[in-house]
Amino acid sequence: MLGKLFKHEFNNTGRILLPLNLILIGFTLLGMIMLGLKVFSNSYMGFAAVAMLVIYIFGIIALFIVTYVFLMVRFYRSMYSAEGYLTHTLPVSPLATLNTKLAVSAFWVFLSMVLCFGSVYALVATAIRTYTGEFNSADFFAGFEDALGISAGTALAWALLFMVLSSLSGILMIYCSISIGQLFNKYKILAAIVTYVIFYLILQVVNMIIMVRSSISSAEEIPLVDNADQSFLADFYGDVIGIPTMIQSVIMIVIFYAITAYISKKRVNLD
Repeated sequence: MLGKLFKHEFNNTGRILLPLNLILIGFTLLGMIMLGLKVFSNSYMGFAAVAMLVIYIFGIIALFIVTYVFLMVRFYRSMYSAEGYLTHTLPVSPLATLNTKLAVSAFWVFLSMVLCFGSVYALVATAIRTYTGEFNSADFFAGFEDALGISAGTALAWALLFMVLSSLSGILMIYCSISIGQLFNKYKILAAIVTYVIFYLILQVVNMIIMVRSSISSAEEIPLVDNADQSFLADFYGDVIGIPTMIQSVIMIVIFYAITAYISKKRVNLD
């Protein structure tokens, strides 16, 4: 039954989200072709290049907005609206249903993140190769290591871990807000939105406190030279930004999941 749940969830979400990600891949390939043909070398095409860049940036933003909004609406409808009667009568536990939706939603968000990073890298690499005559990925990553003091492989591993945690925490924050909102007898959607805003504001305050405290403690160790050790730069960003952010994401995941799981098991309100 669990396999059928995953298949059903992928089918329903994929009808919207798969084409969106394919569109991003298509635009990336089109951009690579246009860059490779030096379409924008003509001075008269400068405005077109800027316009396409703006469209590209807004397109990526729209991809994430549509993805999150669609997953939010689907979760609410399938769990706490009239459709929820059917969902909660399935011969599976509420946790199995929640875990299935969470895993599928996190997959789509993670996929969008990976495709966006891959798209930017492909376009930048194509532009460098076209207008400088060469692009060596090994030299590029070696320069990355020289600049930040960590290997490209290590940076990629941290980036993938960060994207996984961000996907889970972002989705669970939405799920938790919707679950709390449906406890109200009236204005459930409004209550969910207010709950989300409250969570967001609290997290921003926590982020600011962590950043300030970490920055103050790390500032005492900053080398008093113009060319600071790059390994220090890597440690600084890791200690001040990376590690605290990931720890916070893990805590968020645990708290939001516990609240959502409890409500989906004990406090479902379909009235």
